[in-house]
Formats: sequence, structure tokens, C-alpha cells
Amino acid sequence: MTGTAHPLRNAAFRAILLTRLFSALTGGFYNVPIMWWVLEQTGSGSMIASVGLVSALAGLIAAPIGGVLADRGHKRLLIQATYVIDALLLVLMATLVLGGHMRVGYVFPLLAVTSFVAALRGPASSVLVPMTIPRAVYQQGNAMMSLTGSLASLSGYALAGAATGFAGVHGAMLIGAGLLAAAILTLATVPEPTLPAASAGTDPEQADPPSEGLLAGLGVIWSNPLLFWTFAVSLLLNFVLIPLEVTLAPFARELGAGAREFGFLSASISVGQLLGMLALSTYRVPRPWLALVGGTFGIAAAIAGLSVAATLPQALTLLALGGLSAAVMNVQLSVVAQLHIPHAVMGRAYGVMNSVSSAVQPLGYAGAAALLAWLPLHSIFLLIGTLLALAAAAWLHPTLRVGFEKPMVSPATD
Repeated sequence: MTGTAHPLRNAAFRAILLTRLFSALTGGFYNVPIMWWVLEQTGSGSMIASVGLVSALAGLIAAPIGGVLADRGHKRLLIQATYVIDALLLVLMATLVLGGHMRVGYVFPLLAVTSFVAALRGPASSVLVPMTIPRAVYQQGNAMMSLTGSLASLSGYALAGAATGFAGVHGAMLIGAGLLAAAILTLATVPEPTLPAASAGTDPEQADPPSEGLLAGLGVIWSNPLLFWTFAVSLLLNFVLIPLEVTLAPFARELGAGAREFGFLSASISVGQLLGMLALSTYRVPRPWLALVGGTFGIAAAIAGLSVAATLPQALTLLALGGLSAAVMNVQLSVVAQLHIPHAVMGRAYGVMNSVSSAVQPLGYAGAAALLAWLPLHSIFLLIGTLLALAAAAWLHPTLRVGFEKPMVSPATD
């Protein structure tokens, strides 16, 4: 297979992609039945609102640990082990519900465990793709993985809702466990990725077995100017974009629309993202740096445009364009990280990045609450767009542009 062949021609990548499909489908079969059960038992939605906080805290704690384990052990086996834990938890919950022994007090520890193991496998999952396919097709590989995950997540929630109504809460949970079993079996066909030999061009110290703990992951981010600023800007982007999530409901009401239209506004972002990932999975961008710059400025322009949007079609179009731009930007950010992080410390680097990203989320939601209390919606959209444009301007710095075009880590043998 040549270095420019599409990732789908790689058997190991196809197996990882299928594993991603099964795993993403399972998300709905975890959340929908248990949250429906909570609503039936309590009639309150406060428990559902707390899930995001539980997940963020789990990511903050587990991601660095997962990064160390991913670099020191078998990445494939680590992922499979977390799938086994998730499947057993689903079977346990289904058994408790069926036997009438499930209690509301059990929900938080069970969700905390599943969020923890999901964050634990995150770095290992991130490392599998760049260690399986050639560097020349990282963009297509990342786009295919994101596209599959997004489609499966959207489908999974719809299927889980139907399954809960048809087979009951316990039946939906058992279906989810079956999907995880399929993910475990599919991933078993993927060879355990190995580090390239030092002679392939990497620093011998980087190719040695990891022994520096989390400091190695933090060190590689700190020592590479492009990687450091890419991570810093992406954190700022995520922080600034969080308020957008909580403004869409009041924005729909301001447009004179209802709950259905609010759903359309939220879905339009996903539609734009799916279109962007579909395009990037088949078309290789010749100038990735320009795509990154254009994608970031595109998000800024789309959100700033909401400040003057007066009709629902205008808002839907702007949000879809913002989602498409976000897909372009996110895929290029993934490629930057994979090209500049040595494979020997990639798990720990992703662990550090995932942990810090989880820590930013509660701050973003707190900032969103403050903005909604102080400013009208059109001012919030204009402020978000302006901040994003300023963040996007960082990509124009010559050092970042040169670093993006000339990776500091020598390519591995493909």
C-alpha cells in the first residue's frame, strides 16, 4: 500500500473505524435508558443536568492516568479492558432495574465509573489512528473517525430511545452491552501498534520506553512552539464556544420560535460538521495551514453574524456554516498534534490535553451564565465572534505558519 492510499484500504484502520462505530452507538444506550429511568423515578431533570459535571471531573482525573497507561502498556488491550468494564456496568444496571433493586443513589457512582473509564481510554484511542496509518493521510483518517463517531452518536440516541420504548430500560442497556462486545471483538483483529525504531529518525530518548510520567507529555507540548500555541488557542476556542451552547434556547425564543426550532438550531451545527468531515474524508486539503486559518475565521464570522440574524433560516444557515468551519479546523488541529508529538509520548501528551480541556468546561459554563445575566444575546454573539477572530489571528504569526508546514518531529517509517 502506498503512503497516499486512502485509509480505508488499510485493514487495521477499517477495524478501528468499525470499533469506533460500535462504541459511539453505545453512548446513547448508556445515557437514554438510565436518564429515562431517573425521570420516571424522580420526575426531576436536575440529575440529568449534573451528568456534564460528572463527565468533566472524570476527564480531569482520568485522562492523565490514561495517557501514562497508553504509553507504558498495550494500547489495544487498555481500550478493550475499559470496554469490558463498561459492558459489565450496563449488565449490572440492567439486572438491578429488572430485579427492582435499582436506586437513584446508585446512578452517580455508576455514571462516574463509566465516565472515568471513557476518559481513561481516550488517550489510547487517540494514539491508535496515527500509529496505524501513514502520515500523508492523517487528515482523511481523522475526518473518517470523526464522521463515523458523529453519525453513530446521533443514530445511537435515536435507536436507544426506540429500544427503551420497545424493550424497556433493561433491554436497551443489554443491547448497549452487546454493542460493546462487538467493539471488543472487532478491536481484537487490530495488531498492537509498535513504536518506530530510533533509526527511523526520532530522537533515541524519545523512542525509549516512557519513564518520565506526565511531565513527558507536558514537556513535549511546552518545548514545541507550534504545539504549545496550537493547544493554547484551541483551549481558548473551546472556552469561548461553550457559551454558544447555552444561548441557543433563548435565541430561539427571541426569534419567535419554539422548542422544535430550538432543536433545529442545535442540529444545524451538527449538519455542518458532518458535511465538513465528509468532504475532508475524501478530499486531501493541499494547504492545511490555510484550511486551519479559514476554518477558525469562518467560525468567528458565523457566530458574529448571529448578532444581526433576524429570521430562523438566517440563523440555521449561519450555524451550519459555523459547524462546517469547525470541522475543518478540528481535523487540522488533530493533524498538527499527530505530526508534532513523538509516538513514544503521544499518550501522555493527549492525556494532559484532555485533562486541561475537561478543566476548562466548568469555567466556560460559569462564564456563559455570567454573560447571559449581563448582556443581551446579540451582544454575546458579537463578543464571541470578536474573541474568536482575535484567537484566529494567532495562526498568522510567521513562526506558527513555518512550524505547521515543517513538522519538528521526523516522520516515522510508514
